[in-house]
Amino acid sequence: MSPINVDRIAHIVLFVRDPEASAQWYCDVLNMKITARAGDGPYKGGVFMSFGESDHDIALFKAEEGATKGKEFEHVGLMLKSTSMEDLRANYAFFNERGVEIAEILDHGVSVGIYFYDPDGHMLEVFCQRVPQAGGLSQAELNRNQGQADPTSL
Repeated sequence: MSPINVDRIAHIVLFVRDPEASAQWYCDVLNMKITARAGDGPYKGGVFMSFGESDHDIALFKAEEGATKGKEFEHVGLMLKSTSMEDLRANYAFFNERGVEIAEILDHGVSVGIYFYDPDGHMLEVFCQRVPQAGGLSQAELNRNQGQADPTSL
Protein backbone atom coordinates (compact mmCIF):
# COMPACT_ATOMS: atom_id res chain seq x y z
CA MET A 1 0.00 0.00 0.00
CA SER A 2 1.26 3.45 -0.88
CA PRO A 3 2.17 5.81 1.97
CA ILE A 4 0.48 8.61 0.02
CA ASN A 5 -2.92 9.49 1.47
CA VAL A 6 -4.08 12.68 -0.21
CA ASP A 7 -7.11 14.25 1.45
CA ARG A 8 -7.87 17.03 -1.06
CA ILE A 9 -6.26 19.50 -3.39
CA ALA A 10 -4.60 21.95 -1.01
CA HIS A 11 -3.97 24.76 -3.49
CA ILE A 12 -3.36 25.60 -7.11
CA VAL A 13 -1.01 28.18 -8.59
CA LEU A 14 -1.93 29.88 -11.84
CA PHE A 15 0.17 32.02 -14.16
CA VAL A 16 -1.85 35.10 -15.14
CA ARG A 17 -1.21 38.29 -17.13
CA ASP A 18 -2.00 40.63 -14.22
CA PRO A 19 -2.04 39.10 -10.72
CA GLU A 20 -3.71 42.11 -9.10
CA ALA A 21 -6.49 42.34 -11.71
CA SER A 22 -7.05 38.59 -11.56
CA ALA A 23 -7.07 38.68 -7.75
CA GLN A 24 -9.80 41.31 -7.86
CA TRP A 25 -11.82 39.10 -10.21
CA TYR A 26 -11.44 36.09 -7.87
CA CYS A 27 -12.54 38.28 -4.94
CA ASP A 28 -15.55 39.65 -6.83
CA VAL A 29 -16.69 36.42 -8.48
CA LEU A 30 -15.66 33.64 -6.05
CA ASN A 31 -15.77 35.62 -2.78
CA MET A 32 -12.09 34.89 -2.07
CA LYS A 33 -9.91 37.02 0.15
CA ILE A 34 -6.30 38.03 -0.38
CA THR A 35 -4.14 36.54 2.38
CA ALA A 36 -0.68 37.65 1.21
CA ARG A 37 1.34 39.22 -1.55
CA ALA A 38 4.77 37.94 -2.55
CA GLY A 39 7.57 40.40 -1.80
CA ASP A 40 11.02 40.15 -3.30
CA GLY A 41 12.21 37.07 -5.11
CA PRO A 42 11.14 35.06 -8.15
CA TYR A 43 7.42 35.34 -7.33
CA LYS A 44 7.40 39.08 -6.60
CA GLY A 45 3.94 40.45 -7.35
CA GLY A 46 2.24 37.13 -6.73
CA VAL A 47 -1.06 37.13 -4.85
CA PHE A 48 -2.18 34.41 -2.43
CA MET A 49 -5.91 33.92 -1.94
CA SER A 50 -8.19 31.90 0.34
CA PHE A 51 -11.81 30.76 0.44
CA GLY A 52 -11.75 31.06 4.22
CA GLU A 53 -9.62 28.90 6.51
CA SER A 54 -6.60 27.98 4.41
CA ASP A 55 -3.55 30.21 4.19
CA HIS A 56 -4.06 29.97 0.44
CA ASP A 57 -6.23 27.96 -1.92
CA ILE A 58 -5.21 29.75 -5.12
CA ALA A 59 -2.04 31.72 -5.85
CA LEU A 60 -1.68 33.96 -8.87
CA PHE A 61 1.79 34.55 -10.31
CA LYS A 62 2.74 36.80 -13.23
CA ALA A 63 3.13 34.92 -16.49
CA GLU A 64 6.10 35.55 -18.76
CA GLU A 65 5.41 38.03 -21.55
CA GLY A 66 3.86 36.35 -24.57
CA ALA A 67 3.06 33.13 -22.74
CA THR A 68 -0.04 31.30 -23.94
CA LYS A 69 -2.22 30.83 -20.89
CA GLY A 70 -5.48 29.20 -19.96
CA LYS A 71 -4.73 25.75 -21.40
CA GLU A 72 -2.31 24.34 -18.80
CA PHE A 73 -5.04 22.03 -17.51
CA GLU A 74 -8.65 21.14 -18.36
CA HIS A 75 -10.34 22.73 -15.34
CA VAL A 76 -10.24 23.13 -11.57
CA GLY A 77 -13.32 21.85 -9.71
CA LEU A 78 -14.47 23.84 -6.70
CA MET A 79 -16.99 22.05 -4.50
CA LEU A 80 -19.60 24.31 -2.99
CA LYS A 81 -20.22 23.93 0.73
CA SER A 82 -23.95 23.72 0.00
CA THR A 83 -25.59 20.73 -1.68
CA SER A 84 -28.66 22.78 -2.63
CA MET A 85 -29.49 23.17 -6.31
CA GLU A 86 -31.10 26.51 -5.40
CA ASP A 87 -27.70 27.71 -4.20
CA LEU A 88 -26.14 26.53 -7.46
CA ARG A 89 -28.81 28.47 -9.39
CA ALA A 90 -28.00 31.54 -7.28
CA ASN A 91 -24.32 31.14 -8.27
CA TYR A 92 -25.35 30.95 -11.92
CA ALA A 93 -27.43 34.13 -11.63
CA PHE A 94 -24.53 35.87 -9.86
CA PHE A 95 -22.10 34.85 -12.61
CA ASN A 96 -24.48 36.17 -15.26
CA GLU A 97 -24.84 39.47 -13.39
CA ARG A 98 -21.03 39.78 -13.34
CA GLY A 99 -20.62 38.97 -17.02
CA VAL A 100 -18.67 35.78 -16.28
CA GLU A 101 -18.19 33.68 -19.42
CA ILE A 102 -20.01 30.38 -18.89
CA ALA A 103 -18.71 27.41 -20.90
CA GLU A 104 -21.40 24.87 -20.01
CA ILE A 105 -23.45 23.29 -17.25
CA LEU A 106 -23.04 19.54 -16.80
CA ASP A 107 -24.88 16.94 -14.75
CA HIS A 108 -22.43 14.24 -13.69
CA GLY A 109 -25.01 12.24 -11.74
CA VAL A 110 -22.94 12.66 -8.58
CA SER A 111 -22.83 16.45 -9.01
CA VAL A 112 -23.99 19.33 -11.17
CA GLY A 113 -21.41 21.90 -12.18
CA ILE A 114 -21.17 25.28 -13.83
CA TYR A 115 -18.03 25.54 -15.97
CA PHE A 116 -16.71 29.07 -16.51
CA TYR A 117 -13.58 31.02 -17.41
CA ASP A 118 -11.40 33.41 -15.44
CA PRO A 119 -9.94 36.49 -17.19
CA ASP A 120 -6.91 34.49 -18.39
CA GLY A 121 -8.95 31.67 -19.95
CA HIS A 122 -8.52 29.10 -17.17
CA MET A 123 -11.63 26.96 -16.90
CA LEU A 124 -13.07 26.54 -13.43
CA GLU A 125 -16.10 24.66 -12.17
CA VAL A 126 -18.27 25.31 -9.15
CA PHE A 127 -20.38 22.30 -8.37
CA CYS A 128 -23.08 21.06 -6.09
CA GLN A 129 -22.33 17.55 -4.80
CA ARG A 130 -25.59 15.57 -5.04
CA VAL A 131 -24.41 12.11 -3.98
CA PRO A 132 -22.63 12.02 -0.60
CA GLN A 133 -18.91 11.27 -0.70
CA ALA A 134 -18.97 9.48 2.66
CA GLY A 135 -18.76 5.72 2.58
CA GLY A 136 -17.72 5.64 -1.07
CA LEU A 137 -21.26 6.44 -2.30
CA SER A 138 -20.15 9.02 -4.87
CA GLN A 139 -17.32 6.79 -6.09
CA ALA A 140 -19.73 3.89 -6.60
CA GLU A 141 -22.20 6.11 -8.48
CA LEU A 142 -19.51 7.63 -10.72
CA ASN A 143 -18.32 4.11 -11.55
CA ARG A 144 -21.89 2.92 -12.19
CA ASN A 145 -22.68 5.79 -14.57
CA GLN A 146 -19.22 5.54 -16.18
CA GLY A 147 -18.36 9.19 -15.55
CA GLN A 148 -21.23 10.53 -17.65
CA ALA A 149 -21.54 14.26 -18.07
CA ASP A 150 -24.79 15.40 -19.65
CA PRO A 151 -25.41 19.01 -20.61
CA THR A 152 -28.19 20.49 -18.49
CA SER A 153 -29.69 23.82 -17.54
CA LEU A 154 -30.38 25.40 -14.20
